[in-house]
Amino acid sequence: MKAFDELYYRYLPKLLGFAYKYLSDDMEAEETVQVIFIKIWEKRKSLNENQNFKSYLFQSVKNQLLNKLRNQKKNCTIEEMPESYFVSSENVFEKLTYKELENTATALINNLPKTQQKVFILSKIEGLTHDEIAAQLCLSKRTVEHHIYLATKFLKGELTQKASLCGPLILVLFAG
Repeated sequence: MKAFDELYYRYLPKLLGFAYKYLSDDMEAEETVQVIFIKIWEKRKSLNENQNFKSYLFQSVKNQLLNKLRNQKKNCTIEEMPESYFVSSENVFEKLTYKELENTATALINNLPKTQQKVFILSKIEGLTHDEIAAQLCLSKRTVEHHIYLATKFLKGELTQKASLCGPLILVLFAG
């Protein structure tokens, strides 16, 4: 009994934390760990002394968690699911549209002349000021502004032609 108590108090906090990580519910985590300790107490005479007890405990809790989740899954119906779990078709369309626009923009940026490309990326993607870009690339501030103007004009024209459905997104992308 004394050895069981020592093991119980040594591993209880770690096992509760482990179970809580998967269940996010203190009561459920505690119940899961208690079930394992009850099973261990009941099987105490048949346990293999050469087996790593810590590994055995965590594996037992993991299996108990999987059983619990599997049983909960069987009882779940679509009517009981919170609306926050549902994926909006509008949201999916927006993400796909944005991803397509992003891929197209990246390909177009890669086709810019090298200096124009570098200036545009430093400005619009990395957020550097015109003065910082000029100093970094040994260009005048006016030259930097001109490269950004030319790149933006080219990209707006190409993206407008290629993505007629994404017109408002193009304006947002190049605003400012």
